[in-house]
Amino acid sequence: MRLPAGSVIPARYRVAPAATMVRVTRRRWILGAVAVWAALLLVLAFVARGRPTVKEQQSPAAARPAVDAAIGTVSRAAGPRAVVAVSGYEQVKRCTMAAARPGVEYARTADVYGAAGLADHIRAGLPAAYKAAVVPDLGGSGTVTVAHPDPFVKLTVRTATDDPGHVVAIADTGCRPTTGHPYPEFVAAPTAAERAPATRLFALLHVTLTTWQRHALGCGAVTVTATGLAADSLAPLPATLDRHPQPGHLLAHNDDRYVYRDGATGLVVTADRDRLTVTTTTTCH
Repeated sequence: MRLPAGSVIPARYRVAPAATMVRVTRRRWILGAVAVWAALLLVLAFVARGRPTVKEQQSPAAARPAVDAAIGTVSRAAGPRAVVAVSGYEQVKRCTMAAARPGVEYARTADVYGAAGLADHIRAGLPAAYKAAVVPDLGGSGTVTVAHPDPFVKLTVRTATDDPGHVVAIADTGCRPTTGHPYPEFVAAPTAAERAPATRLFALLHVTLTTWQRHALGCGAVTVTATGLAADSLAPLPATLDRHPQPGHLLAHNDDRYVYRDGATGLVVTADRDRLTVTTTTTCH
């Protein structure tokens, strides 16, 4: 039907131009894509909730439980014929993260003392989930065990240079954000029972106590280190201590170190001329 000249077509009968329809369709498609993307992000956030997906999302404080667990595992793997001395959870260096962000690196160390071959014994006792591998030691002529107890924590186990009865295990966080630092570890004073073995040795060897340190792991192990000075040189240490037999079972010794276990407590006695250090460590629960 032809309309008279000059007539106006009602709005409900008008047909939008093709260009307008294309713009509307494109806008609807964009809005739909945005909605789908938002829903996908929501799902991913729910799945990843509580699980950092990259190391940069974990602060040094958040990494500490994994570090402590790794050192506790090393202590158990070393077994009852070794003595483990644990350090504090300490910042070891500053570093740079991606995009030139400043960062920090934390670590905890376990010095393990016993017989030769101890590093192999520890490696055999690590859980399969750690995916432990033996690689060349770039800092020496031997090998080092590298394991990953957590996606963001590296554990290294190596025999100390020229000291087959001493193994050094380090659980390292790698470079972390400078936010979320753990507060300085509260170092509780050793109890009278924890001080007793060192106190007895210091009195026996006529050594004047200078410092105490105490570090604890989540598994219940406690390391107490006492240092002091004697009037004369204490070397050779075994000859000195053999004149005063110690309770417990001797595990290893050399001219400046004496390692033995007294029940659930392991003791490492070291002498550097007139300086004496006594380290006692209880086992993990």
